[in-house]
Parts: sequence; structure tokens; C-alpha cells
Amino acid sequence: MDEFKPYKTVCRPAEAEYIEKKSRFIATVSPVTDDECAREFVLSVRKKYPDARHNCYAYLTLDGMTRYSDDGEPKGTAGLPILGVLQKQQLCGAAVVVTRYFGGILLGAAGLLRAYTKAAADGVEAAGVITVKPYTKVDITVSFSDAERVKYELTRMDLPEFQTEYLDAVTFHLLVPEEQTDALTDRITKITAAKAKINVTGTQMGL
Repeated sequence: MDEFKPYKTVCRPAEAEYIEKKSRFIATVSPVTDDECAREFVLSVRKKYPDARHNCYAYLTLDGMTRYSDDGEPKGTAGLPILGVLQKQQLCGAAVVVTRYFGGILLGAAGLLRAYTKAAADGVEAAGVITVKPYTKVDITVSFSDAERVKYELTRMDLPEFQTEYLDAVTFHLLVPEEQTDALTDRITKITAAKAKINVTGTQMGL
């Protein structure tokens, strides 16, 4: 995946439970970065539910790794449906483990597929979905006489919280959505009569 390409992922770790014919399905969801991180997450869920009959999972990492497991369920009834939930919502950097406690009633292949899909979808819903996008890192240095006007302008732009540094002049350290960078530069240049020093220092992914 392009290092600075926007992507969708889950917002936070979460858990959701679903009961189907006395079988208990527990979906545990987490953001993950790479294959090692995802494997550690799966292992942590297995340790949390060591007496469960199945801990089926799927994950898509930020670097493009895709893995899934039926963990003893009939082939194609668990891991692939969980993966399908992630793919349908176009998520990456996300992992889902669905733990099953067997309730004594066989669900059949179609029933298992529906149950694992439902559990995974409930887990993702509980975790929430966010879009991570690139921000331009910008430093704006102005005189004390221009500082309040610039600060007012920045607060109007609905930017992430910025830092203000007071030394011989005033420097605002910002994260600006890439598509707003040119407009911000033009506006600050105009209200300071081109006296502001505007430095782009890099790119950072953020919410």
C-alpha cells in the first residue's frame, strides 16, 4: 500500500457477542499494522478463550498481507466469511477473531457461514470505521502583531489541534489535510501581507 494513500480501518479494539442455536460467537476486533502484530493479536485472543472449540480469524495488514483460518470449522465456513466482512467495507490494518463456544446443535455449513459473518460484522460495527488520510506538516512563523489574526484564521479551518510556540516570533505547528494546504498558504500569505514564513516539513497520516 502507498505509504500516504488514504485507507479505512477500525477505530478501536472492540468485542461483540452473538448467539445462534445455543452456540456463542464472540468477535474480537483490533487495528493491526503488519503480519507480526496481527499474529500476536490472534494469539492473545486464543489465550483469553483457551477453552473455546474454535478461534477463527481473518486479517488484512497495512502492507497488504491477507490471512484467514477456519480453525477446525468446515472449510470456507468461518475464515473466508470473516475476511469477506473486512473486504466488503474495504478495510485494511484490521483483524477479527471470532471465538465459538459450541452449544450442542449443529448449524450446518450455511448456518456457520451466516453466523460467522454476522459475528464479524457486529464486531466491526462495535469497533467503528475511520478513514486515515495524509496531512501536510506545516510550520507558520509570524510576528506577535499578526499572531492573533493568524490564530483566528486557523481555528476557522477545522484543523486538528495545533501547537503554538512563542519565542522571538510566534510559530504555529499544524497538520493540514493535503487538499487544504494550498488554500491555507494563500490565506495566511494574504492576511499577513506575505510576511509569514511558511515551511512544509513533511507528511503524516492521521484521522
